[in-house]
Amino acid sequence: MQSRTFLFSCLLILAIVLTACGGQSSDAAIATGIAQTLQVSQLETAAAANNDAQPTPAVENTPQPENTEEAVPEIALVSVSTDTNCRSGPSQHYKLITTVTVGQQVEVLKTFADSDYVVVQNPNGAGDCWLWLRYADTTDFTAYDLPTATQPPTPTPTITPSPTPSYDWSGNWTIRVFHGGVERTGAMSCSVTGMSVTCSAVTNPGAFAYSFTGTIAPGHQDASGTFGGTGSGNWQARITAPGSATFIGNLDMGSWEFCGVRSGAFPSPCKWP
Repeated sequence: MQSRTFLFSCLLILAIVLTACGGQSSDAAIATGIAQTLQVSQLETAAAANNDAQPTPAVENTPQPENTEEAVPEIALVSVSTDTNCRSGPSQHYKLITTVTVGQQVEVLKTFADSDYVVVQNPNGAGDCWLWLRYADTTDFTAYDLPTATQPPTPTPTITPSPTPSYDWSGNWTIRVFHGGVERTGAMSCSVTGMSVTCSAVTNPGAFAYSFTGTIAPGHQDASGTFGGTGSGNWQARITAPGSATFIGNLDMGSWEFCGVRSGAFPSPCKWP
C-alpha cells in the first residue's frame, strides 16, 4: 500500500512540473499519466483484496503410523520363577540332568507337541535337557518356528526288592514243647502272607500234631495267635534277635514252654515271657 501512494505522489509532482513548463499541450499527457496511475493503483488494490479474501492454506503435519510390532529376538529364551529340574525326557521317570535356577535364562531348542515340556540348552554343561514349563515365564514359542522334539524311550523303572525282614518266621523249624516234665520235640513248617503266619507241626514223631495261626506284630519280631490239634489254646513267640535262627515262647497262656531253632541246640530258657 505504501508503494502505491509513493508512485501516485511522484506522478502528481511530475504532472505539475510539466504543466509549468509545457502549457496546454502537456495537459493531455498529464491527464493520461494520472489515469494510468489510478488504473494501476486500482488493479493493485483489487489484487491485494483478493489475496486477503483467500486464506493461506495451513500446512498439516500428518502423523506417521507407529510401528507397533515388537521385534522378535533371534533366539527363544525362557526362565523360571522356581528352581526347576531339567531331565532327559518329559516326565519325572527320566534321569535328572541339571536344575535351572530362578532367573537363569536358557535357550529353547525344540518344542514338544501337546506338552508342557520343551528341550533347552543345558545351562550348566554340555548337551540339552527337557524343562517343565510349570514355572516358566514363557510357554508359547510358535513365533520362532522351532523343530519338534521326539520323546526318548521311557526308562524301565527299577524295582527295588523288599528287604528280607530281620525277623523271618517263614520256613522250617525244629520245635520243643515242654510242661511238667513232659517234653515233645518235632518239626514245624511256617508260611507268611503279609503279616499273617500259618504253621503246622508234628512232635514225638507222628504222635502229636499241631496247627498254628496268628499275626505278626509290627517289627516282625513277635507273633501270636491260636493253636489246635493236640490240645488247643493261645500261643505267642518271639525271635530272639535280628537275623536269629531261634525263637522262644509259650502255649496255653504260659503253661507250656514253646521254642524252636533252625539248627543246633534249643535256646535256654525256652519259655517267653
